[in-house]
Amino acid sequence: MSDNWRSESIAFSAGTDVGMRRSNNQDHYCVEPASSLRLWNARGHLFIVADGMGAHAAGERASELATKIVSQSYLKRTNENPPEALKNAILEAHAVIKKQGEVDRAFENMGTTCDALVLLPDRGYIGHVGDSRVYRVRGGVVEQMTRDHSLVWEVRHDPYAHPDLRRVAHIPKNVITRSLGPTENLNVDLEGPFVLKPGDVFLLCSDGLSGQVSDAEIGQILEIFQPSDATESLVNLANLRGGPDNVTVVVARIKSVSKTEKIDQEIKKVAKIYEKRPPLSAVALASSIAAFVFWALAGVLMLVDSSDAPGLMGVKIASAALAAICTTLFFILGRASIFRAPRLDQDDRQLVKEPYARASAAPTKEFHENIFAVCDELCRVMKNDEINAKIKLEPDCWKKIDEARRQAKNAADRGDYASSIRANFSVVNYAMGEYKKNAPPRRKG
Repeated sequence: MSDNWRSESIAFSAGTDVGMRRSNNQDHYCVEPASSLRLWNARGHLFIVADGMGAHAAGERASELATKIVSQSYLKRTNENPPEALKNAILEAHAVIKKQGEVDRAFENMGTTCDALVLLPDRGYIGHVGDSRVYRVRGGVVEQMTRDHSLVWEVRHDPYAHPDLRRVAHIPKNVITRSLGPTENLNVDLEGPFVLKPGDVFLLCSDGLSGQVSDAEIGQILEIFQPSDATESLVNLANLRGGPDNVTVVVARIKSVSKTEKIDQEIKKVAKIYEKRPPLSAVALASSIAAFVFWALAGVLMLVDSSDAPGLMGVKIASAALAAICTTLFFILGRASIFRAPRLDQDDRQLVKEPYARASAAPTKEFHENIFAVCDELCRVMKNDEINAKIKLEPDCWKKIDEARRQAKNAADRGDYASSIRANFSVVNYAMGEYKKNAPPRRKG
């Protein structure tokens, strides 16, 4: 690989926004690309998103501590393998946040979510606590790689919960069941190792995005845009949907992968522990039942005195022989399920846990129409000065906007929804940029 190994291997972008209703931003993110080939091979690129919780400045402080401590602690744990270092770094941040919340009343009960993604040359790992999320887009499909540690998620995905309870609409959406700081005996979810492929796109985001933009919409934007444009488009769409919360987005696109022996070793190691073994075949199951019956029969016959019944000894021997044959047949047919994990037919699946949700990332007519309508409304508002910020655009700017709208319509007419969505978002991002430059600042408090 050339000296431009980083730009040839990965492209990434990140951004955070206070949203449309909040006066302060309690989200933080960290982007820590490897500074050398040696570090890339040993530690990988590190990306973190944290969404703070707590009154006044407490949530902001908690998320800041999380991103800072996790990044520093992970990089210094050189004697631990990446997943161990990631987990222990998150636990270290948890301990610091918890202690500061206990000794300083200003930060009492402060907490934060934390999602950390490590991308090595050939594999990735995720450390996760809370309801921020990590997504992956691959092959036209968007996958949620983490599960939410929230009351809504726990109830709706509890297999033992009553169906009526899972449908309750008034389950509080803001109740977090696990977070850095308040949670006692914190458990950190680790996902991976998962094999990386060129073209994979990863997104880390706070719930300010996932609460306003659907998985399918997230997938389409990540599929259509490069990381910098995807970051801007995702943040703006969340704000246009009301922006009730802070929005933080980190996007990383895999451009190339360097295969190493470590990925094979990691997969084999994890597969032996976590991979489900194949179910017993019907013949193997029948053999096990027959073996049990014949062994039981042989045992009972052994208690019977055969001196008065010359033929009984032959029955005893036959029963024991049949039991031994059935037992041998059971072990031969069921050895794959009993003694070892199965062969891995695919190298691109998550071995510890499967993705928790999937949706198509293919550009759709529905999303095109949605964004086209958003553009209509934005243009109408700007032309009529219906917002507090008086956006005055020069005629040349309106010409560019109108041309982008025409391109979007023409692309949609020929079924090219990717180009249509791309053209519409060029208008959305431009308009939101102008709004942010001219909008009056919101008061804190």
